[in-house]
This record gives sequence, C-alpha cells and structure tokens, in this order.
Amino acid sequence: MAPAKLIGRAVAARHVRDLMSTYRIVTLTGPGGIGKTRLALEIARLLSPEFGGSVWWVGLGSLSDASLVPAAIANVLGLQIGGNDISPAALARIIGGGKLLLVIDNCEHVIDAAARIIETMVRHCPAVSVLATSREHMRIDGEAIYRVPPLDLPGQHPSEPGQVDVRESSAVQLFIARMSKWRSGGMSQDEPAAIGAICRRLDGIPLAIELAAARAATLGVAGVLSRLDDRFALLTGGRRNALPKHRTLRATLDWSYDLLSAVERVLLRRLAIFAAAFPLAAATAVTGNGDAPSPDIADGISNLAAKSLVVSDNAGPVARFRLLETTRVYAFEKLASSGELRQFARRHAEYYRSTLAGTRDDRAARPIHIADLGNAHAALEWCFGVNGDPDLGVGLAAAAAPVFLAMSLISECYRWSRRALLALPETVHGGHEEMRLQAALGMSSMYAQGQGDVALQALNRSLAIAEARDDAATQLPLLSMLQMFHDRIGDVKTALGYARRGSVIARTVEDPAALALAHCFLGFSLHRAGDLDGARAEIEAALRYGPISQETSRTHLGFDGHCIASVTLAKILWLRGHPAQAMQQVRQAVKDAAALDHAVTLSVVMIWAIVLFLWAGDLVSAEDHMTWFMARARASSSGIYLAVGRAFKGQLAVLRGDAIYGIERLRDSLADLHSVRYELLTTPFNISLVQGLAATDQFSDGMALIDETIRLVEANGDHYFMPELLRVRAGVLLSMPSPNVGEVELNLTRSLELSHRQGERAWELRAAVDLAALLASRGQAASAQNLLRPVFERFVEGRDMADLKAAERLLATVR
Repeated sequence: MAPAKLIGRAVAARHVRDLMSTYRIVTLTGPGGIGKTRLALEIARLLSPEFGGSVWWVGLGSLSDASLVPAAIANVLGLQIGGNDISPAALARIIGGGKLLLVIDNCEHVIDAAARIIETMVRHCPAVSVLATSREHMRIDGEAIYRVPPLDLPGQHPSEPGQVDVRESSAVQLFIARMSKWRSGGMSQDEPAAIGAICRRLDGIPLAIELAAARAATLGVAGVLSRLDDRFALLTGGRRNALPKHRTLRATLDWSYDLLSAVERVLLRRLAIFAAAFPLAAATAVTGNGDAPSPDIADGISNLAAKSLVVSDNAGPVARFRLLETTRVYAFEKLASSGELRQFARRHAEYYRSTLAGTRDDRAARPIHIADLGNAHAALEWCFGVNGDPDLGVGLAAAAAPVFLAMSLISECYRWSRRALLALPETVHGGHEEMRLQAALGMSSMYAQGQGDVALQALNRSLAIAEARDDAATQLPLLSMLQMFHDRIGDVKTALGYARRGSVIARTVEDPAALALAHCFLGFSLHRAGDLDGARAEIEAALRYGPISQETSRTHLGFDGHCIASVTLAKILWLRGHPAQAMQQVRQAVKDAAALDHAVTLSVVMIWAIVLFLWAGDLVSAEDHMTWFMARARASSSGIYLAVGRAFKGQLAVLRGDAIYGIERLRDSLADLHSVRYELLTTPFNISLVQGLAATDQFSDGMALIDETIRLVEANGDHYFMPELLRVRAGVLLSMPSPNVGEVELNLTRSLELSHRQGERAWELRAAVDLAALLASRGQAASAQNLLRPVFERFVEGRDMADLKAAERLLATVR
C-alpha cells in the first residue's frame, strides 16, 4: 500500500491499468524521483482483486550483484529452490501456471538480468504478469512502456482575463500536502504563486517537490524559492525509509550518472550547455569532436533518452530534445568541473548566431524560435558575462533582435540590443550589425518606455546607416517605425511625411509583404489626416495581399501589419457610415490577431476595437475587451498599455453616468501617458474628459480643455476628430447656465460641414441630429426637417446605429 495519498496520478493509473489488461509486461520508465515506485504501488493495490490478492513486490534497489536477481524474486515468493545459482528457467518452472502479478521495482542497474528473468517467466508462465519500474525499458518482446510524466504544473501567465488558481495543479497540491505535515497554520496570500514557481523550477518531479516542501516547513516558501539555484545543497532530508538514492536530489542523480558509460557521461555534461530544447543538428554541431562523430552523438542521445536523462519532444516538424532543469543543473556542474565549459559555451553561441541570422520571422517558425531564443538568451548571458566573448555577443544580439521583436519579447530585445551597442567595436561602427541593433533598440525602447530620445536617436541612426548602405529593405520598416513614433507623440503631419517616403521606397523592394506594410501605414496616416477615401484605398490595397500566410504575416516592427490594416479598415467603415460592416470587420480583426498568439499585435488591435465599440455605444463589448486588454498588459508588465486601459475605463464610466470616477481615471491616466509622450489617444480621451467635466458643471475647465485639444489637432494634423471636437464643444456651451446659442449653432454648423467634406458620415449624422434638435427647440421645425432628411437618407445601410434611431425619433417630432 502507498504510504500516503497519491496526488495527481489518476489519469496515469487508468492508463497503466488499461495497458495491464492488454500486455503482460508493462514497464514504468522515467527519471529518478518522477514517482515510478509510488505509481507502481497504486497499480498493485488497484489490481490486487483481479489477481486474487496474489500480488508480489520485489525491490531490486539494494542489490549490488545482478546474479542475485532470481534469488531475490524467489525469496519474495517464498520459493525453495535447491542450489546456490538459481536460473530464470528454474524459477519459471516452480511458478508454473500460478496466476500472479509480479511488481519488480528499480531495475535499471541490473537491467540485463531483470530483462532475462522477466522474459523467461512470461514465456513459460502463462498466468504471470509483470509490472516493472526502471529508468530505461527492458527491450524485450511483448513489453509495453509507459513513461511516467511529471505532475501538472501551473501556467506561468493566465490566458484569459481571470487569474488561474495555481492550487489546481497537482504539483502544487503535492507541495502543500507535504508541507502541511510539517507546518501548522494556513498559507499567506503570496505563497501559492511562489509554490507554483518552485514546482515549475523543479519540473514537476515529485521527489524534488517533496524535498522542497519539507524545507519550506522551516525556511518558508520564499526562502526555498530564493535558494533554488543551490538546489542540491537545499533539497536533502528525504524519508528515513527511502533508499539512499532518494534521500537527496544529488544522490538520485549520482545514481543515474554512475550507471552511464564514459562516452555517455561526456555527452550528457556537454548537452547541459543547451538551456532549452535543441534538435539533433544543434547537438551535433555544438558537442561533437573527433572523439564523438555524428552517428555516436545520435546514438548517445537515444541512449540517454532511453535512460530518462534526456527528454524527447516530437510535437513539432523537427524532433527536439531537452534536459530536465534539475538534470541540466547537475550536468552543468560536471561540465564546469571538466574544464570544457568555455569551449562549448563558445560553440553554443556561434551555432545560435548562425541559426538565428538565417531564420525567417513568420508564424510557421514560432515553435523553432521559442526553443532557439531560450538557448540564445543563455548564450548572450555567457557572451556578456565574466570571461565571455563580447564580440561574439554583438553578432548574436544582432541576429536575435528581429526574432525577439517578432515574438513580442520586447524587454529581451531592448536589453540585449542596448548591451551589444555598448560593446560594439569601433571597427564595425556604421555596419550591418550596428544598423540592426540600433533599429531593434529604437523599436523596443518605443514599446517598453515610450517615445523618448533613446528611441528617436536609435531609429534615426539606423536609418542613416541604411541610407548610406542603400539598403531599401531596411529603410522601409525604419520609416514605418518613425511614422509610428510621430503618430504616438501626436505629430500626424510629420508621420504622414514618413508614410509617403515609405510608400516610395516600397516600390523599389520586390517584397509583397513590404508593399502591404507601406500601404497599411500610409492608409493609417491618411485616415488620421481626414482623407478617408485615400485611406480606404491604401488599406484595401494592403489587405489584397491576403490573410495570414508565410509571406504576408511577418511581424515587421514587432507586429502583424495585416491585422493592423484590418482594424483600421473597420474604423474607416464606421466613420463612412457603414456600422454593421465595421462591427463585423473589427470582430474578425480581433479574432485574427488572437489566432496569431502575438501579444503586441493583439494589444494594438484591441485598442482600436475598444475605440470602435465606444463610438458605436456597445458598452458591453467595450468593457469585455478592456478586461481582456488589461489582463494582457498586466501579464507583460506594460505600463503604457495599463495606463491606456485605465483611461478606457474612465471613458466607460463617463458614458455610464459616473462622471466623477471617470474624470479621476482619465486625468491620472493622461498624466501617465503624457509622461512617456504617448499621445495617440489623447484626443478621444480628452473628449471624454470634457464631457465628464461638463456633466459635473466644471464648464470653465471643460472649455479650456476642448479649446486646447482643438488647437493641438489644428497644429498636428489629426483632422479626422475635428468634427466631433466641434460638436462636443457645442454641447458644453449649450449645457452652460446661460448658453451662447449663436456660438453653439456656429460650432455645429462647422462640424456638419467639415464631416460632410471629409466623408465622415458618422460624425455628420451626430452633428446633424444635434443641430436639428437645436433648431427644433427654437421653433424652426421646417429647417430642422430639411437639415436632417438628406443626412438621414444617406444612412439607409446604417439603420442599426443608435445615432440613426435618434435621428428617426427627432424627425418624427419635427414633422
């Protein structure tokens, strides 16, 4: 019987029971401490009734002589066999036709002897079944293998807005159960998350978790987490009745290491240089030498995998291998003590510099990038560390930077591009590597820290190098990023200039993705400048290059241009008076961005989706997307996007009538956004703040803010919002105790004329409704009707708009 409740093994137990019903030999394999013995005990208990209680447990862990295996089995079964040398055949003859389940534990160090006796018994004893545990399988006919998995681990980041409870994972449940045996009292609020982090660091291995839980009873959970780098000293003190190899984590791994051949030991310690999964090609390039040609490395990895020291992952297009983190830490110690660390760290860094320099950045390559970047990160740490190779690190950082951006690893991109530029040799200034690093620094600095001098100087420097090198393919994304920089600081005129330059450059580059990107950015700027027809033509041209594909979905500048074009088209459709199409388009844009699994792209798309939902009055959808948006911002620690999310919450509060709360949120958020020069949404946020101020009778503050916003829009060229600004200004004037009706009418008339000229039918309808209501209130019903009817008739398609329904009601009252 198991000494304690078995946690997290219900699925494994069912699977093994199913195997036992089909096969007579089942071997549980896995690394030391994974829980093979405990699972075997549970299976023995479950199967006992089927064998009439004839279940026998044979532990081989304490045997030092393989020739004693038959005697150990005979002794457990209580068989009297004459002679000192008991053969497998003799043992099988004695058992004969008896029905029994033989559980043979810890076979790895006597694997050949155990395999011979098991094969003989199953062949000659038709009612005998065997359940074995071993770090490698028996390799005999009729054997079914079950690799015991680690316990379930909590996710590192929630995928949905709600937080995931880490206590739902079996690894955390085991930790808490074992810690509770030694510590009284409940847990603090922060401890479950820390326990989850410990379990992830320990790969979900039950033995390591139990040892850590025992230490947490005295050191505290935080104390254990902070000491895990020295895990072999920390994780000691297993159960007193455990085999010596299970009393400390180091003893468990020493046991496995000592069973390896000399060649296998060398290979295992060299493989420890890989911090993440690696393909066979990488292992061959990095670890091979004259003593270990390629076939030997392939065979060696296969042998280490069979002995549960290397994990095989065949989920992707190329088979990959990895060491469990605890195994890797152990093997890395061996590599360091061998004197080979610098040699293989250099090889490792050189391999990933070459690999990343040749990789593409489309969606299909993401699984490769994830593993490669884990190794690249470790190689960069070595290159720029003590006794590293900074020159090699510069090349590696330049190769990795575009892939960091493509995968939304903004902080990594910023950290390593900045570090590499500081180490850049004078002899390579103005070269290809500096150009890539400056571009990466500028882009990542913008995303992480806002529109500061660091970003602008880096982007300008990279563009200057690209122009000097006549590198059009690099100039295009740089011009697009400089356009975005000026868009974000509110300088639409300058941004449009960069977009037009990018459009010219794109025609010289034979790259459909580059052309799509140029059309997308020019369309975005034209839309902001109030040229909706020109904007729509450019955006539709961008979208004609097709949806997500290897060619057009490349995340230039750290996001997917196709998704940005899609959500921009939704805004244009809404402004042009096609609300039903706009809502369909924006939901599809969000769906496509979510499918990309690309954080920056999804965040950008959701920003404009929320803007659209607020425009359309769909407050439920707006709030749902705000919650989703802010959860992702918290997960990525994006201060800019968190401030944007809080401002959105302020807008929502104003629309729902809670003006005081909305004003507070908007003011605080705008202050945060101004501090990083993020002015992309300043106009709509100011409009909501003005409406909140008017609702709370703060008319002078509201008028001052609306006038300042109008002045900024006139200066910076953000013209598409001007009709709405004039309409809101009229509303503030009208809500004053003694309104200047003439000025109200003048503002509404200007709003109506400007929106009509710019083709912004959504703003035109709103201005027409407000102006018609003003005329009707002054007894000018005929004028109101004549004003409203032609505007109304242009909105046949948009009959689901709340503004159109208001127009219908107003028409009915003035007829």
